[in-house]
Amino acid sequence: MTIEELSTHFHKLSHTEKLVFFKAIMPTLCALFKDDPQRMMSEMMPLCREMMQGCSGDMFRMMQQMMTRPS
Repeated sequence: MTIEELSTHFHKLSHTEKLVFFKAIMPTLCALFKDDPQRMMSEMMPLCREMMQGCSGDMFRMMQQMMTRPS
């Protein structure tokens, strides 16, 4: 399956299904970021910043909420 096909399937998921999917892949993403933190900072952070600006999100506030969220 291509990235485009995966993306198409993802966009067809309900909001709840998308959240379930993210929860399922988070451990894998965490491992990728842990294995190569420099790449995460150089590739992913600019992308996240750009996406947050595109949807009028406040990345700093979101990160603060993530860091202060009770376990």
